[in-house]
Amino acid sequence: MSRVHGEPFDDDVLFIRLRLLGDIVFTIPAIELFKRRFPRTRLHYVVEERFAEMAGIIPGIDHVITVPVRRGLKDILAFRGKIKELGINTVIDFHSGPGSAVLTLASGAAQRIGYRTPNRNWAYNRLVSRRSADYPAHSVFNQARLLEKIGIGIDVLPPLPVIDARSFPLSAPVAAVLDIQPSVVIHLGAGNRFRDWGMENFSALIQRLSARRIPVFMIGGSREEVARAAIFGKLAHVHDFSGPLSSREMLALIAGAAVYVGADSGPLHMASLTATPLVALYGPNLAEISGPWRREQVEIIQLEMACRPCSQRKCKYDTIHCMRQINVERVYEAVSKFIK
Repeated sequence: MSRVHGEPFDDDVLFIRLRLLGDIVFTIPAIELFKRRFPRTRLHYVVEERFAEMAGIIPGIDHVITVPVRRGLKDILAFRGKIKELGINTVIDFHSGPGSAVLTLASGAAQRIGYRTPNRNWAYNRLVSRRSADYPAHSVFNQARLLEKIGIGIDVLPPLPVIDARSFPLSAPVAAVLDIQPSVVIHLGAGNRFRDWGMENFSALIQRLSARRIPVFMIGGSREEVARAAIFGKLAHVHDFSGPLSSREMLALIAGAAVYVGADSGPLHMASLTATPLVALYGPNLAEISGPWRREQVEIIQLEMACRPCSQRKCKYDTIHCMRQINVERVYEAVSKFIK
């Protein structure tokens, strides 16, 4: 199906962004643009099972479809049957990875929009270059570019919404601390070791906040992050919320805080869905491409280094210099600025 610009969508539309938390958040402005242009269209969103809750938070999404991380032929055929049953004729693949390309083609949709990528162009019949001509461009802008294929202008991209996280059902431990002020939420790690600020830096920052009797709420799901939290949790005024934490509970915890501190990772971009000030630590990635999609009350801390950005596969400095050399005092001062 080739749609004329301005023609309304009478049929349902499917968006695909299988993972991760931050990447899913970065699709929200594009979805808002689509909903403004075609308010009556029913929107479906495909994610891997572990990100279903996050996708369900996105304003404007009517139906979340989940797929397993490991997908066999049976799963792909079941997905195809579901899309056929829903009568979806347009698929927009924000991900355009190998797995999402297979799902896009399997959907059988007449209009399949994705990025021009080696070895995956067969999945789409409407292609967009992977990178903008204005590179470096923010990931939010880059994903919104796919909408131009259906006649939606992207000259002005909307901000992220502020999610009313306190209205969510919450566990007793999270609900009990929401009114403790001024608190600081700290994510004790990152998506990979190249973005990790390091044990010693986190320790120094948390000890300084603890000495001032400022409540610290630690989050993090990896083994290393949980192990760090167990050590730091012995300090006064430091609370351990590491381990399994739902997307809604994470948002509520951050929304109730005076400030959030973390590296470029999913929780940072989820924090962008609150009004809480952010202190964001950037190393191998550029904030111009993957920084928080908001300008108000955001402090980006990054070092100027010729090797940035990098592929995050190997570091010329064994110590991950761009992250580990971010000064604790500088981060502490940024946090203090937001604490009243």
